[in-house]
Amino acid sequence: MGRREDKKDLTRQQMLTAAADLFADKGYENTSVEDIAERANVSKGTLYYHFETKEALVVELRRAMLAGTVEKTFALLTDGLSPITVLEKLMLERAAFTETQPELARIFFLQRIQFMFFKDEDLILRPAADGTRKMTFRVAIYELVCEAQKRGQIRADQSPAELTGMIMACFLHAHGAWLAGDRTSSLVEKVHRWIHALLDGIGVKGYRQMSPCFNSGQQAQTIPQADVQVGINAQAIMVIPG
Repeated sequence: MGRREDKKDLTRQQMLTAAADLFADKGYENTSVEDIAERANVSKGTLYYHFETKEALVVELRRAMLAGTVEKTFALLTDGLSPITVLEKLMLERAAFTETQPELARIFFLQRIQFMFFKDEDLILRPAADGTRKMTFRVAIYELVCEAQKRGQIRADQSPAELTGMIMACFLHAHGAWLAGDRTSSLVEKVHRWIHALLDGIGVKGYRQMSPCFNSGQQAQTIPQADVQVGINAQAIMVIPG
């Protein structure tokens, strides 16, 4: 990569960093494009060169801040963890992010909910032109459901796409309620309870014994805070490792 591309990437990261800071401090609605450009020390024209709208910037920000945790958690399958265990960790990790970054989570949630259920329903089944499939949160859930079905941990009389939709609906409702002000319990605890209840319906008999993290009466296994701390620096947008 040449110096010009390096500078272009650095400028883009500066704008994402500025947007994340301003959204967290002032809220999405109270942050203008001018505010982001000023904080990033770039012109308004430069910002629009990289992002056509403020909404497009949010899409890229969400991908930058959350994609790494999905890939990192999904990779635990190769460490010998059961797909149901990885599924729980994936959901609790996202719930922990929402609790620690509520304003950013609210922005991401409101934007994503507008088209998640229907517009990209088939994307979990359709690979990209190069034959690969981007490991998004929804795709990870789909792949974990498929693997759990293969291992006999989740019932196989429902399609994995439909089961993925059920899990996503449960997960998004818990998030939406928490973001709207239902703080009767932590979101991590609520997601843990709800996914247990859902798996009681779609899991095969004895699935709890197949996955240690679902033993009856066990507390939600929250992810260490360092694992979900999110940051953007001048070199790369990444999840800060624990």
